Formats: sequence, structure tokens, C-alpha cells
Amino acid sequence: MNKERRKQIQLFLDINGKMTYAELNEKFPDVSSMTIRRDIEELEKHGSVMRVKNGAVSLTEVTKYAEGGVINRANLHIFEKQGIAEKAVSLVGEGQTLFIDGGSTTTFFARELPDKRYKIITNGLNIAQELTGKTNPMITIVGGEFSKTNQATCGRRAELFLSSSDIDVAIMATSAYSYSDGFSCAVREEAELKSFVISRAKKRVMLLDSSKLGKSLSYTFAKMENIDVLVVDEYFPQELKQEFKRRGVRII
Repeated sequence: MNKERRKQIQLFLDINGKMTYAELNEKFPDVSSMTIRRDIEELEKHGSVMRVKNGAVSLTEVTKYAEGGVINRANLHIFEKQGIAEKAVSLVGEGQTLFIDGGSTTTFFARELPDKRYKIITNGLNIAQELTGKTNPMITIVGGEFSKTNQATCGRRAELFLSSSDIDVAIMATSAYSYSDGFSCAVREEAELKSFVISRAKKRVMLLDSSKLGKSLSYTFAKMENIDVLVVDEYFPQELKQEFKRRGVRII
């Protein structure tokens, strides 16, 4: 019930941009004002709203006109990404070598990852920062050209480093997916690195929230048949799930 109410509060804030506590109390007359305040505090912890005097503002509203970047994207579709991350952690085991792709959804995965013995390789500085609170994983950051927008490294030097790495599971992110073009992103060097990682990993896991469907960017790095597992949110179309399954992809 708490989770559903917070989703509704988030929706009201995203639609209106800003609401006072009094306005929110009118939307939920059966809930105490203290409970509403606790809900707002919890949403703020997850980075989806910001408390202001007498109410809260939606960070989606604040950032939707800002330049795109991993920090801004992390504030969008939070509940979907959180749910995807919670499911995806079941796909990795202690002692494995994981590659965690730079991105907003993979940041949630890094946050949910249990504090166990993993060897983690990542090109995302945001991923490494998220993992610093865990004591058991061994973390290696891939060198290379640095993208300020995506807080990630890419390029030939990154590929050379990864060419000597054995990857048990690659946890990958994408900026867009369309049936005709597959998984794509906006930067050629990032697409090349993603494709290289996918070619080397023993298991390829793609995290995909439904807001990225039907979109295509300049550089395709993978098709359906290039991944093993697709982790999606509750809004993902059933017919598209079936198409992935026909191509041998496991859907979670």
C-alpha cells in the first residue's frame, strides 16, 4: 500500500510540478499528514522529488528541460528502474566477474547488488561511486576516453583493457530500443565498447525500461539475438516479450 501511494504521489508531482502538503492531504484524505510527509521524505531519498517549504517539487519537472545526462536520467522512471534492478541481482552469483555498464538503470543495479565477493569491472564512474559503500566487491574502473554527459569511459583503450578480461556476466544498459534497429545509443565510441563487451561476456543481461521502446539513436550495438536475458518493467508490452522469447531470450 505504501509503495502504491508513493507512486500516486510521484505521479501527482510529475503532473503538477509542485504541490503543497495541504494539496497532497486533499488527494489522500484517509492518510495522516505525517504519513504524507514520510512518503515525501522516502521519495526524496530515492532522488525523485525535492522537499521545499510547505511541500515538494518533482525532479522530473526540474530536469526535463536540462541537458540529458546520467544524473538527470536517474531521476526519471525511478520505480521502473528500481524494480528492474531488484530482479536483475538474482542473475549474478558470488565469486563471479561482472561487467556493469555505465548508465542510470545500472546505477540502481549497483545499489541493489548484495555486499558479497564479486570482481566488478565498470566503465561508469557513477557505478564505482555507488559501490564504494560495499566492502566485499573488488572494483576495477576501465580507462579510456571520458564522456562527461554519461560519466563513462569508452574508446580503443577501454577495449584493449577488456580484451584481457574474462567476463562471467555483463549487465548492460541502452538508451533506446526499436524492433528494426535493436539496442542503440547516441555516441559511436560507447556503442563500440558495448558491442565489444557483449561479444566477450559468457552471459549478456540487458536492463530495459519501457520508456525507451520505439526509439532509435544513431548507433546500434546489439540485436535481440545478441543477449541472453532481458529484464523489464511491468509496463513492457506482452507481444514484444513473446518476440524476444521466440529469439531465445529469457524475460524477467
